[in-house]
Amino acid sequence: MLRVLEVAHDHPSWTTGGTEFIAKDLADALNFREDVSARLLVAATSLQRPGSAPGSLEAIDDDFVISTGRYDRFSMLRDDGTSWLDSLGKVLETVRPDVVHLHGIDRLGAEILPAIRRMAPRVRIALTLHDYQIICPNDGLLLTTRDQKRCMGMQADRCRSCFPQIDAARHALRQTHLQSLLSAVDVFIAPSEFLKSRFADWGIPADKIRVIRNAVKHAAPVKLAVSSELKAQRTRRDRFAYFGNVSPHKGVMVLLEAAARLKARELDLRIDIHGGLGWADEAFTSAFRDRLEHAGILAQHLGPYDRGDLPNILARTDWVVVPSTWWENAPLVILEARAAGRPVICSGIGGMSELVTDGVDGLHVPPGDASALADTMAKAATDTGLWERLASAPRMPLSHEAFVDQHLDLFRSFFKRVAAA
Repeated sequence: MLRVLEVAHDHPSWTTGGTEFIAKDLADALNFREDVSARLLVAATSLQRPGSAPGSLEAIDDDFVISTGRYDRFSMLRDDGTSWLDSLGKVLETVRPDVVHLHGIDRLGAEILPAIRRMAPRVRIALTLHDYQIICPNDGLLLTTRDQKRCMGMQADRCRSCFPQIDAARHALRQTHLQSLLSAVDVFIAPSEFLKSRFADWGIPADKIRVIRNAVKHAAPVKLAVSSELKAQRTRRDRFAYFGNVSPHKGVMVLLEAAARLKARELDLRIDIHGGLGWADEAFTSAFRDRLEHAGILAQHLGPYDRGDLPNILARTDWVVVPSTWWENAPLVILEARAAGRPVICSGIGGMSELVTDGVDGLHVPPGDASALADTMAKAATDTGLWERLASAPRMPLSHEAFVDQHLDLFRSFFKRVAAA
């Protein structure tokens, strides 16, 4: 029996991010496999667990929940005492894992790595790098704080230009300290080649990083043949949708500027924005609403959506637009769109360019270029043959079953190497 403990910094019950769904779905799928037992451990703040003392251990069904208190985002270390170590010890004692697979270390704290190694010396540790939090103290965005330009990685002097209150030496020490703690990890998993390259440049040996592309649960290929009746009803493929948090780096303002340009050209199409404003500040919220108003009837903000409703929403959508201006790693919405046979229009950078092949199963646009995005959307809305060709592309995302297989193969390889030695 292979025992696996999946660890994430949030739970899909209260956070709808891709990382949470990936961790939960993987834990559940592993549990269905023969000779495998898997459990999920997540962190929760006082917002999700009001009244819970930092470090306390609770449960959501079969999943473990450790409450967290103060957390230093710069150092990625916890500042809420040591009671969480007792809770972590109880989880390790209960699960007795052979493999601990973490999906990031933010909020849980980088100290969890040496803590696991001390409490369970024989366990193997895998860490999936879903974002750039470890590299970049600017929320892991690899964007400059002053002008929101994309950054290729950590350099102490360059990081200081974003955080002038922190001297270059502290940035360098942050990198050295995190690299030291990460030495406890046996293997790193990257969902894209681009992310792997960023972490290899940062200092993680490339031969310790395994690329396993993300997958969505139930992402089965769909029949894409378009009936003659449907063709008669739909002569244009002019329904566009955006999915995700409404925030600057997601490119939603670029999308709305493109919508305003399309409105000026008197094009008849629809853009649905699905997602909440979350913790957006008042200035951005005001700017978003103003730009939404300028887009007129072309665009509407429908607010947050339930993951269970996504198949129905995609069925009413022709094109999924992912106009992010940062180095996205592997957005689940692209995988969900491709699995549903919906072509994607995305910024041709980062992991997005690996998931969407321009002119084959979707279209690329330059990031931040509202004019180019408007032109691309206009062509997409009026060229029905283009939609049919891209939607029928044979290239499909990795199945969730294959995704689970690749993780199991990796986890089991740890012990094959030990036996061979």
